[in-house]
Amino acid sequence: MHRFYSQPADFSQKTVVITARDELHHMRDVLRLKIGDTITIFNGQNQEAETVIATMSDRQVEVRVKKVSQVAISGKTKIILACAVPKKAKFESIIEKCTELGVDEIIPIQTKRTEVIFAQEKVPGKQARFQKVAMNAAKQSGRISIPRIHPMTALLDVLKAKDPQALAVIPSLNGQSQSIIEVLSVHKQLPVFMVLIGPEGDFTPDEVKTAGAYGCRPVSLGRSVLKVDTAAISTVALARFLYN
Repeated sequence: MHRFYSQPADFSQKTVVITARDELHHMRDVLRLKIGDTITIFNGQNQEAETVIATMSDRQVEVRVKKVSQVAISGKTKIILACAVPKKAKFESIIEKCTELGVDEIIPIQTKRTEVIFAQEKVPGKQARFQKVAMNAAKQSGRISIPRIHPMTALLDVLKAKDPQALAVIPSLNGQSQSIIEVLSVHKQLPVFMVLIGPEGDFTPDEVKTAGAYGCRPVSLGRSVLKVDTAAISTVALARFLYN
């Protein structure tokens, strides 16, 4: 069944109106749906509904709600990825794949060796673009929640805002580190798991030391030197497997 996203959807009502231009285009021009067709709508608030298209126009589609599903999230470990932005537009791929894997928040971070830094005037547009990538990945993968994409944030500010209850790890090639599997296996139940992924060239030794002062555990992802996107996606996949 085709899935669509409608952020303000209130499924306690009998009908929902969809006005988002991209969703309307997908319904009418790409899929060529018609009145009477059944579609699924999710609202990004752990709810989705089976609906039937009641009316269609150039500006909106109205659907009739048939059945509502609510997904319980109690006991779920929140997964947060704080990741330096790599070159060649790989960050959108990181967002897409990590959304599919169940990440809850993604924070683009600025470190001393980060090569991709957004100009201030481009931050809103970039963030909107990244959020759209996350939304499309959620639609495709069957998720009913959409991860929050933060604006680019300095590493120190991320550390200062870290949830004190979170298990935070910082993979790095600097110094001796415990295996990430060993660290995660010890902590069986967590409210929040955060991983900080550095840029090409890794975090600096001072950054690793500072992260440690804020409670981040230095870890190793193995003998291979991984690219930024590989490190981010594999770590989120491991956390999702162990905790959720």
